[in-house]
Amino acid sequence: HYFQRPDRSPGRDGLFSDGFDENATSLTGYGGYARLAKDGGTWVWEGMVNYRSPGFEVNDMAFNTTSDYLYMNANIARSVTRPGPVFRNYFAVLGAQQQINYDGDITDREYSAGMFTQLRNFWQANAFIIRVPKVYDDRLLRGGPVIQKRGYRYHQVLFSTDARKKIAMSVNPSFNDFDYGPDALNLNASVTWKPTSNVQLSAGPSYNRSGSVSQFVTSVADPTATAFYGRRYLFAELHQKQLAMSTRVNVTFTPQLTFELFAQPLIASGDYTTFNEYVAPRKRNLHTFTGDQISSSLVNGLTRYTIDPDGPSGPAGSVTVADPDFNFRALRGNAVVRWEYRPGSTMFFVWQQNRSDTEPIGNFDFGRDRSALFNSRPDNIFLVKATYWLAF
Repeated sequence: HYFQRPDRSPGRDGLFSDGFDENATSLTGYGGYARLAKDGGTWVWEGMVNYRSPGFEVNDMAFNTTSDYLYMNANIARSVTRPGPVFRNYFAVLGAQQQINYDGDITDREYSAGMFTQLRNFWQANAFIIRVPKVYDDRLLRGGPVIQKRGYRYHQVLFSTDARKKIAMSVNPSFNDFDYGPDALNLNASVTWKPTSNVQLSAGPSYNRSGSVSQFVTSVADPTATAFYGRRYLFAELHQKQLAMSTRVNVTFTPQLTFELFAQPLIASGDYTTFNEYVAPRKRNLHTFTGDQISSSLVNGLTRYTIDPDGPSGPAGSVTVADPDFNFRALRGNAVVRWEYRPGSTMFFVWQQNRSDTEPIGNFDFGRDRSALFNSRPDNIFLVKATYWLAF
């Protein structure tokens, strides 16, 4: 909720107050959703609004991640389901959306266009683009003032072959072209093989490269940081890489007996290259700490950084943070045997294995991280579940 955000409009008293009250024991708010649309025919369209007041909270009975927003969108599309000379069917759409908080800050604005098709030979070909201009972020500082975040252009395509065939393949790359700073690339592919009518095997590698110019690190009280209301917010430029492989095996021995296997090894790294801070609220400009503003030391074999925002001669105090670099490896797998021993009555035999490992390294090394993954200690879970159909 971030009622304590220092630059928000003064809170109102009353039933739906959005003011900060450190003695509050409950929250009150409201939310709503409305949609007007035409869902049938060749031309379809919709307009929607969704809103949650700053005090809206339903975690006692549901799951609420965000409040304080008014979201709206509009889309128009042409949907053709009758086969033509090129396409068996297609769906072409233009859309726009916007979100503002209750202070009137634009926290999201997007313009999009997409074409989703199935060709005459049952192949699929899709393309989707989004343009997001610079907008504001009222969450990045974890209760601090609003800052400006970078805009970007998102591009995605998908190509897949006929899923009815014995071998089917798909590729689904996407690319985020940011106005400045690190871009993001995501590559996904999959291959499915059906050697017989009752066996299906699939493998799907994926690779992701992304980054941030201002990944939140920590915040500390600092009376010299007057632009940020007496608190200093530290960030870093982050470069991440991730490699994963999803594999599945499905076997139907009989309608009553089936076997499913899933395994996904994953390797990820995060390299924090420079530390920085925003120069002022509602701005995108960053100041990078260099020279005598930052130093490093080893404590028990781990790197720690000491940041002095205005140097040794300035009045601001120094801040010490642990090296946030990381390498994460994980393997998730499960196997399920389903046996319907009588009509409507089923037993499930489940084996699940999870193993993970993390180190504060930062650089991506496939050989090293692969070895560390399979050397990590696994957690194994065995489960038996049974149901019995009572016939009356």
